[in-house]
Amino acid sequence: MTHIKFIPVTDLSKISCNASEPIRAEMKKIDKQQKQDPKSAIKFLKVMSALIALACIGSASYIHIKAYTAQYLLSQAWQQSSADNLEKPWPWFDSNPVAKIHFPTLGNEQIVLAGDSGQALAFGPGLSHLSVKPGEEGTLVISGHRDTHFSHLQYLNPTEEVVLESISGERHLYKINKISIVNVNKDDITQTDFERLLLVTCFPFDSDVADTPLRYVIEALPVAITEPTTLIAKQGHVPVKKYGKNMALTF
Repeated sequence: MTHIKFIPVTDLSKISCNASEPIRAEMKKIDKQQKQDPKSAIKFLKVMSALIALACIGSASYIHIKAYTAQYLLSQAWQQSSADNLEKPWPWFDSNPVAKIHFPTLGNEQIVLAGDSGQALAFGPGLSHLSVKPGEEGTLVISGHRDTHFSHLQYLNPTEEVVLESISGERHLYKINKISIVNVNKDDITQTDFERLLLVTCFPFDSDVADTPLRYVIEALPVAITEPTTLIAKQGHVPVKKYGKNMALTF
């Protein structure tokens, strides 16, 4: 590998662990938009009406329902988007779909949003604005919450495939090469001189602690340069102590 100056791509500490933080701000936007322009809010409110009734059950249920209901609206926006016309799932949303990520072995797919702000991550995985484009040399970073859209990352293992579909319809195939646990107090994600996809979420998955410094990082490489590595992903129940030692990012 040639020697290059590594440029920080993502500050891992900015990736929040739970999806509840932007909820109140987003609901205020909904109320304001409905008062100013009732017609533009109809599409969103039809889908979300059941969610409001269920909110009284508890904030945890509300967050999950909101997250997956939003994916339905994002899927509609995805179908209507093109490289020249990026549709928003609802008019006052501050992001838009930019990719779709598929996990074939899990039968799971998610719409990926532009940016990894707290608001974006409340509704779906987010692509860091400092990421390169699929197919280019460098690092793509997609983040998601461990308690909603990226909860399934714990069941992925090395050699499994990940498919990233761009808004223009191009499909890029990656194979998981490495799974690491990193500490936000010690490590950043840095740019590379080769193509790779990083999937990032908080760790451990089964914890209620919101300010954990640990991040679960899956590295996937284009199939042509993928190499076998050690299997450490969760299968059934694996004691957390198996991940006890923090591992620094390596390139």
